[in-house]
Amino acid sequence: MAAVDEGRKSLTRFGARLRAVRLQRGLSQKDLACPGVSMSYVSRLESGERVPSPAVVRRLAEVLGVDPTELMVDEDRTAMQDEALAWCEALLAYHDGDLVTAVDLLEALGKRSDEEMFGWCVRWTRLVMLARQRDREGLLLAAAKLRKSWSPGPAVDALVEILRAAALRRLGRTAESVRAATEAVELAGGDGDRVRRVNTRALIALCAELSAAGRLADAEQVVDQLSARLPELGRDRLAISTWWVRAKVADRLGDRTEAAHCIREAVALLDDFDGDPEYRCRVRLAGASIGLRTPGANLDDVVALLDAVETAVAAMRRPDGLLAHARALRAELALRDGEVDRARVLAEEALATGRLDAEQQLRCHLLLVRAADEVDQEGGTGARTALAALLEHINPEGVDPLLWRDVARIALRKH
Repeated sequence: MAAVDEGRKSLTRFGARLRAVRLQRGLSQKDLACPGVSMSYVSRLESGERVPSPAVVRRLAEVLGVDPTELMVDEDRTAMQDEALAWCEALLAYHDGDLVTAVDLLEALGKRSDEEMFGWCVRWTRLVMLARQRDREGLLLAAAKLRKSWSPGPAVDALVEILRAAALRRLGRTAESVRAATEAVELAGGDGDRVRRVNTRALIALCAELSAAGRLADAEQVVDQLSARLPELGRDRLAISTWWVRAKVADRLGDRTEAAHCIREAVALLDDFDGDPEYRCRVRLAGASIGLRTPGANLDDVVALLDAVETAVAAMRRPDGLLAHARALRAELALRDGEVDRARVLAEEALATGRLDAEQQLRCHLLLVRAADEVDQEGGTGARTALAALLEHINPEGVDPLLWRDVARIALRKH
């Protein structure tokens, strides 16, 4: 029985490797069809239902333009992928500010003399550094080169696609970002604890990209998959991100109560998370943002979250984006309290940084219109003009539908 199980695993690994190489080349299953190898047979090979003969492996390798050994997934290659994932986790831990984990993983990994593996690790390290530097165009170029080069395995390729998805979204290329995140989920479909963690990362990324693209029904389906995994995640960053992305989707759907519950769970988990302070701030800012728009919310809790962010930002090197978002939220609080002048000043300061995303800019411009209306019912022409100019560059599908309703109802009405 053990031999049979191992044989099935070997077939599954061959199928996963064949599919990964095919996707790297941008080919369909139909493109792999050749004399003696039909498209349906390719499909059965990728699903692990058929055993390829050496002749079939050679034909497929010729079509793909690779050495036949590239398609044979033996135990050495499986171990190689595990080592590559350990390297990836070490760099991601460093990216997240968890230096202890990063050092321990690198120590366990040790040194390899394998030239291909070393070259891949160097290219992956550079990719993570580019993500940290927010060089999105540079990241996309580096990712393209990495995907075309030798790869330790499909789950590792999935991590590259996750970084690509985030860069594409920030460049406004949402359709491409969804495709990259979808491919990441498909690539990380193998066995093993580390591969499953990569798959969870990919699902979180896909949910975020679908939400940003306004595809909320699809995002809800991914949320259901993630929710089923929460018991196995413990209290680490993946668990925090799962609760956070659940909150984002609920918020987009207008379920403020559910969104508030989910983001409270995420914020509570920060007590056991000592990693990346910027990530901690972004989660708290999400908590403050959702809290502001939740009926019956305790605004003292919102203030406490903003206080915590501003205290943390004071010790950080690159605080501009976080501080701008905090000021924008402070402006909303001030307007609620009737402090119109203070609200206007804070909103203008936040906009002046140039670090707000499109939705945050929209909220600030809408606040300035409302502030102008509070002072002079016939005024606000300049604020409305600025808002109208911004609307020409915003994709409404990626904006909170309730915010879009407020823009239509309040900011653009004529007095």
